[in-house]
Amino acid sequence: MRRLLSLALLALAAFSIMGFAQLGTQQQPIYMLLPPSTDTTVIGPSGQLIADYLFQQTGLYVVPVVAADYAALAEAFASAEGDVFGIPTSSQYIQIYAATNGGIIPTMGAVRSGYTYYFATYYALRSSGYTALQDLNGKIWIYNDVFSGSGYKYPKLDMQVAGVQWASVVETGGHVNSMVALLQGQGDFCTGYGSPPLSPQCLRDQRIRWEFGDDPELMVWDRFSNALVRDALRWDCQDLRYAVLGEYPDVFSQVGIVAVCGPIANDVLAFVSDFPTDLKDQIVAALVAHIATPEGLAIWNNKKFYQWSGMSAVADSAFDGMRTLLGYAIPER
Repeated sequence: MRRLLSLALLALAAFSIMGFAQLGTQQQPIYMLLPPSTDTTVIGPSGQLIADYLFQQTGLYVVPVVAADYAALAEAFASAEGDVFGIPTSSQYIQIYAATNGGIIPTMGAVRSGYTYYFATYYALRSSGYTALQDLNGKIWIYNDVFSGSGYKYPKLDMQVAGVQWASVVETGGHVNSMVALLQGQGDFCTGYGSPPLSPQCLRDQRIRWEFGDDPELMVWDRFSNALVRDALRWDCQDLRYAVLGEYPDVFSQVGIVAVCGPIANDVLAFVSDFPTDLKDQIVAALVAHIATPEGLAIWNNKKFYQWSGMSAVADSAFDGMRTLLGYAIPER
């Protein structure tokens, strides 16, 4: 009887230890949620490399999870119980904030080549001759996911305001997939993320750079000669076309920009509101340090990951303009 009682007490003790295991251990891991916005075959392994780095620097056990789609990521954040952080897009962040009554906290926003914003872009084959948003009326629209900001939500609102009606749609599940579908002729135009053409460093040092409202192909495409700006003068362009450059080396000659809409605040590193503050601070500090290393930058800035070149502190108020555009109430603070 004593032996049975001892075994029962040991089992109960083990159950208690498992049940109250410290967050960040293998028994109770932290989950890092990643949106499937680019190439999921790259996002998964890259997420694991980031998780490995976090373990090395903090001792915290982090499990990266690539969400099946944008809705799944939002649902995972909304149902989490103090053990989740991730990288939602700005529109996802707004959606999650509204659904959870402020149950998500932003910490760092993405910086891409010095810019804290991006925009939605309409891409079409140059051979189509489309040069304005109105040219897309009655055409086949390719997009990634109805929960994507730059892929769907912003272009949809933009076209509705402009009175542009698409004939039918092709949903691809990912930004990169949309560009490939366009190149393969599955539709007439695609929408996805856009990013500024980058002036040479010598010009950036003089604060000469692209700003929203400039020609989206400034110093990339010569509209007079209908050709790429020659190599010696061409600015670097890392928008959605860049993500497929390896497979389609002529993509910049084949695909042009019809129009853009925005600007849109960059993706955000965010935590559920009941995430322990001390662990959150450790993770944020480690990730800021990670992206500042050559090895970390190679992961974060991968064209098939999220193309982050840095991080900067961001507050919830940074998303108020987008809330207004998307029809969400601005929170009382």
